Amino acid sequence: MFGEIQLCRFPFTSGAGFKIRPALVLFDLGQDAIIARVTSVLRNSSLDVTVRDWQAANLLKPSIVRLDRLVTAEKTIFIRRLGTLSSHDLEAVRTCWNQTMRL
Repeated sequence: MFGEIQLCRFPFTSGAGFKIRPALVLFDLGQDAIIARVTSVLRNSSLDVTVRDWQAANLLKPSIVRLDRLVTAEKTIFIRRLGTLSSHDLEAVRTCWNQTMRL
């Protein structure tokens, strides 16, 4: 599932509600998945990855993946699969993750 863009009920960090939005699947955990927010609101953060091939991923507008907005959620929040990131965009996500998410 890594690289899939899913339209989902992305939960607010407060736990009080959700917003329908695309999300990138980072890790498949069986019944759950770790997902990252995908948004068209651009900002300059070291954890934002620009989706160059956004149209190929079936996104409606230029978008970024926010690796600082992660959620572990049941896959039941997924509404439908929109598409998959291109190999270039997957590599950009992988590189950003590996450079910044070290323990």
